[in-house]
Parts: sequence; structure tokens; C-alpha cells
Amino acid sequence: MIQSTGPRSMTMVTLSFFLVGFSSAFAEGIHLQGRLLEKGTRKPLGEVPVYVLPHKLKAITNARGEFHFYDVPEGAFEWVVNQTGYLKYTEADSQAPQETNERRDLYLERLSYNAFETTVVGKEDRREDFKRVLSAKKAVSLPGSGNDALRAVQNLPGVARVPGLASTVVIQGSAPGDTRYLIDSHEVPIIFHFGGFSSVLQPEALDRIDYLSAGYGPDYSRALGGQIGAWTKNPETETTRGFAFVDLLNAGGAIETPLDDKSSLYVGGRKSYIGNVMRAVVDDQDFDLTAAPSFDDVSLIYRRELTERDEFKLVAIGSRDQLQFLVKETANNDPLLRGDFYNQTAFFRLIPQWSHRHSNGATTRVSAGLGRDFIQFRLGEEKFWLRTIGVTARAEHERPIGAQWRLVTGMDHSLAWADVRLNARDFYSEGGVSNPVSSTDRQELSLHSRSGHTLGFYTQALYTGVPSWTMRGGLRADYFGATQEFHAAPRIGFKKELSESTSLRLATGLYYQPPKPQETSSGIGNPDLKSPRALHVALAGEKDFRGGSNRGWVLTSGPFYKQSKNLVVPSTQFVNRDGVVQSENYSNQGKGKAVGMEVFLRGDFAPYSAWVSYTLSRSTRRQNGQSEYVSQFDQTHNLTLIGAMDLTENWKVSTRFRYVSGNPYTPVTSGVFDSDNDTFIPIRGPFYSERQNPFWQLDLRFDKRWVFRNWILTAYFDVQNVLNHRNVEAINYAYDYKSRQDVKGLPILPILGVKGEF
Repeated sequence: MIQSTGPRSMTMVTLSFFLVGFSSAFAEGIHLQGRLLEKGTRKPLGEVPVYVLPHKLKAITNARGEFHFYDVPEGAFEWVVNQTGYLKYTEADSQAPQETNERRDLYLERLSYNAFETTVVGKEDRREDFKRVLSAKKAVSLPGSGNDALRAVQNLPGVARVPGLASTVVIQGSAPGDTRYLIDSHEVPIIFHFGGFSSVLQPEALDRIDYLSAGYGPDYSRALGGQIGAWTKNPETETTRGFAFVDLLNAGGAIETPLDDKSSLYVGGRKSYIGNVMRAVVDDQDFDLTAAPSFDDVSLIYRRELTERDEFKLVAIGSRDQLQFLVKETANNDPLLRGDFYNQTAFFRLIPQWSHRHSNGATTRVSAGLGRDFIQFRLGEEKFWLRTIGVTARAEHERPIGAQWRLVTGMDHSLAWADVRLNARDFYSEGGVSNPVSSTDRQELSLHSRSGHTLGFYTQALYTGVPSWTMRGGLRADYFGATQEFHAAPRIGFKKELSESTSLRLATGLYYQPPKPQETSSGIGNPDLKSPRALHVALAGEKDFRGGSNRGWVLTSGPFYKQSKNLVVPSTQFVNRDGVVQSENYSNQGKGKAVGMEVFLRGDFAPYSAWVSYTLSRSTRRQNGQSEYVSQFDQTHNLTLIGAMDLTENWKVSTRFRYVSGNPYTPVTSGVFDSDNDTFIPIRGPFYSERQNPFWQLDLRFDKRWVFRNWILTAYFDVQNVLNHRNVEAINYAYDYKSRQDVKGLPILPILGVKGEF
């Protein structure tokens, strides 16, 4: 019997169908969420489309790599991510209703983790046209770098190859002491450990390296040659990262982590055991190295965002180098290196920094450097001890003035207290040839809390109101306490954009540098010395052949000129000082000149890359009425060729070839017997009138990376002097100067290492 349905029954039926439909819709509306990360580095990948197939769903990741999908049908599906520069990612997956809101992490693998990354000219810094900026991440993998970003500076045009195991940087024919080293704008005594094998900062602690040569701006001073500036990075703010490495020369590691949503920390350190490696070759009679170095360093970087406009950063750096004898007797019984030998160089710096971004686009930066330097030298009975406690301060304000002007004003100040103890014979050297120690007079000096200070102010205006032109004019004012002098140094520069791919720039200025403390000491120096000065002129053109792409060549080339006066040179004259006739020791009779042409060609033709660096130069000196002679640091030709190729499976091979003219030296024509001291005195020929054989060396490097989900393992094999060419680095004379022996440089040096990072 069929019963009729009333209004109430119809309502119940309709409601039942609605509830069933709603339940079905809810069951199908599953929520998927996750993060897209770079495989191996766990770096979040933002602004990347993620697809769910076959449902044709799409989501875009945010800055943290996060993505969300709603209303995903229950059951099996497939993840698909296809992003430029990465391998295509596909993975089958499924989702049940009870698994909703479960987070997935997708790991996207880069096509290559071995991209050959060369120098990047800092175009963002419009204040400085003659500054070359090296990205730390991009420079660390260059062949011959030994996994050290700062060593890439040695491949730039204008940078001379220093002989042997020297750790200095010689810029455009100037003396090593004419180069100044900075970390976050504060001076440090050295930037490389002994031998130049490694810098005093881990490359992972660096953001960039600044190389300033002829024509650099007014914000820095006190260096006639140029400046090398290392800038520390901001520690990781997203996730905890770290690494550890070990190779044949040293081992180390670091960790960086966010402390909270506004602060982060980096802590790292290294310890070398290069001395143990050197000991293995001491028995080689052709290897004239009798002392083995060791070094270690530590670094700490703390950064905190105080407000939306204020940032605080604290950098702490410690470095120690030590050099000791390995054997009792040196090659040919060299009397200069007989007995107990010990040398130590150490420093510590604490650099607090504060910056504020103003609402009008201006920026204020204030920082200080607090630290101590320590140098100790002992050779038999000869002893030198120096401890310096120093404070440096720096402040700068940069602001726009309208749309066409930008003004920078700043100051820097240094104050130091030194304790010095000296009990040694005068290591008299002329023309690079030293007299035997036994023929010189003994010097004794003891100074306690001797103070010295410098004060500088600078300003620079940048004008861009004329189309295709950039003009900058600056003035630097310095006071040097050691000489009680005030110097004003104007510096100007121009840049002309000839086309979208071609530019021309010119810079010139005056530069002053105070004498070294020992040169102005009343005991062993000359307190009446004046500050050396130099005139710089630099011209350069740049042509970008890439035509708007990222493949092709970029050429930078141009001449430079430097003229120096009042250079400090040794003096054998006597002067009347305060009514007492005494040795002058040093004078300002030196003059110098350097002229040259630089060529820098960089090419990227992925997977191939190349780098050509060439300098043609001539550096001369004149002193004490002598005729002009070639400088000790003159290198007529300096060529560096670098090439690299990315291979499959994250393999990479790179090579470096260097050719440099032989270093000039002063020949010794004979020796005269000094019966009073029972030794021979060298008779010198014309200063630096002869040259050693040209230097050439081929380096080769292999890198292999294994990329895991959460970490990367890298193995590297860096072979320096792969052809084992024994270059002449110096000359040793017999005790009576009747015979001589070439001092050979390092033989083939293979460096095998591994590095793990997460």
C-alpha cells in the first residue's frame, strides 16, 4: 500500500540528501601542505609553482618555501615541480582523510652545485668606480685558492706575485707596506696567514672582498698602494647550518643559527698542521725551507635586528701564526739562520657595529674596533717583542639630496699604546742584500705605553644630473700623530656610459701614509720624518659583449700611473739633533713611480668559464741622489689564466696558469773581509739590475659533490704546481760571496680534502 507523503516527509528527505552531499564534499576536500626546499642545503625556495596531478592543482610557494592545497580529492596523486636551474621533481603520493594537515617536505635538486663563479664588479656601490668586489661564495672554488675566498685577490690584475712564502699583497708596483688590510672597515695587521696558504677569516664567514687600487675614494686613507677589505656576512636567519672540513693543511668547522626571530649567530674556527706536512720534505736537499709554520683562527658574528630601522652586529676575530725551526743546521750552514728561531704574530679584534636607516633614505653607520696585536721574534741572541693595544672608531652618514645628488660624510680615528723591547743587531740591508749580522751594531730599545694616533675626516658628493654621466668629488683630511702633520687630499672621479654595454671611467687623487713606528722612533729611527705621499691616476674602459644575456665576455682594461715622494729610505748620514750628533737612520729621500696597463677578461659559456688577468707595468725608485733603478717589486709581465668546466654528476674541473717576469735583484760582485768582525761584507752591483728566471706554474683542481637530502659531502683535490716546476725565489751567497745558490720554491703541493655541510 502506498502512502502519500506530506510536506514534513518531503523536508526530511531533502535534508537527508543535503547532509549526504555535504559529507561527500567534505570528504573530498582534503588539505595538503608542505615546504619546498633545495636538496642538500635545505634552503627554502620561494615563488616556485608546485603542481598536484592529475587534479591540475597549482600553488605558489611563499618566501619560506611553504605551500597549501585545498579541496584535494582523496587517494593517489603526483607532485610535480619544474623550475629553471633544477632537476624536474616528480613523486607519487597519496592522501587519506585522516592524514589531512600532515606536512610534506619536497627537496628540489639543482642542476649543478659546481657553478664556476668569478668576480663580480660592485656596480651597486656607485661611490667607488675603481673598486673590484669579489663574492666570497663565488671566489672560494677558484683553482689555487685552497678553498679560501681571499686568496682569489691574488689573481686580480695589478696584484703582484709575492716571492716564496710571503703573506703580503703588493698592489701595482708599490711596496708591501703600502697595502692596508681591513675587516669591516677596521685595520688588522695581516690578512693572510704565513705563506699565504690561508686568510685569517674562514670563507664561510665572509660576504665579500673589496680590492681598492689606484684612484680609490676618500673614505679610506693611509695606504699609498691600495686596500684589501674583508666584509663579514650576516649569519643565517632561517635555519641552523654548519660545516666541517679536513685536508692536508688544516681542519676546521663552523655553525650558524638563528637565536630567535630577530637575532642570529655564527661561530667557527680552524687549526693548521701544515708544519707536519713540511717536515715530510725537509730531508729533500733541494727544498730550501728550514722553518715550518702553523696557524689557527677563530671568528664569531652576532647580529640582531633592534627595530625595523636599526641593526646591531658584533664581530670577534682571533688569529695566531707561529714559525719555528725544524733542523739544527740550514742549507750551506747559512749563519743568518743558525740556532734557535721563533716567530709569532697574533691579533684579536672585537668590532661592534650599529646602523640606522632613516625615513628620508639616508643611512648612518657607526662602528669601533677594540683589540691587541702581538709580535715576537727570536733568532739566537737577537730578540724583538711588541705588544699593541688599539682602539679604532668609524662613523659615516650617507644621504640623498634630491634626485641627482648623494652626499657621504664620515670620520675614522685610531689610538694605540705599544710596549716594545728590542735587543738585536741592526739587520742592515741595501738593494735587498743584507750585511752579515755579526758586522752590524747591536741595538737595544725598551718603550712602555708609547701612544700614537691618527684622525681622519672625509666627504664625497656624487652627482648624476647629466645624462650618462656620473661625477664624484671628495676630500680627505688626515692628522698623523707620529709626524704631527695635517694633510688634505682631494680625490675626484668621472664615469661616462657610452652605450648600454660600454663605459669609461677616470679617477685621480692624492694619498698620504704615515711612516712606520720604528722609523720615527727616537732610538732607532728618525723622529723628524715626514709622511710619504702619492699621486694616483687611473683610466679604465669596460665593454660587455653578452648582449643582455648571461653568456659571453666582459672586458675591463685601462692604464694606471702612480708617483710617490718623501718615501722613507735607510740613511747612513749623521745629523745634529738637540745638540747631539747622531745617526739619521732614515730619511725622506726616496721617490717612486709606477705605470702600467691592466686587462681583465671574464667569460661565462656554461658549462665553461674563463678568466684572463694581465698586467704590464714598470715600477722604479730613486734615492739619495742615485740614478733611477727598477723597484724591488717590479714585475713587467703578470699573466693569470683560469678555466673551469662543470661536468655531469656534480663533477667540476678547473685550472690556473700563471706566468710572471722574474723578480729583480741586486747582484753581489765580490766580498771584502772585515777582520774586526771576522766576516765578509758584500760589494753590491747596481741596485736591482738583474732578474731571476721567469716564474710559471700550473695548478689543477677537481671537485666532486654528493648531494643528500639534508646535507652535502664535497671532496676536492687541489694540486698546486702540478708540473713540479722549481721556480727560483731568491739567491743565497756563500760566506765569502764567491759562489751562489738559487733558492727554489715549493715543489708540487697536492691538497686532498673533504667537507661536509648541512
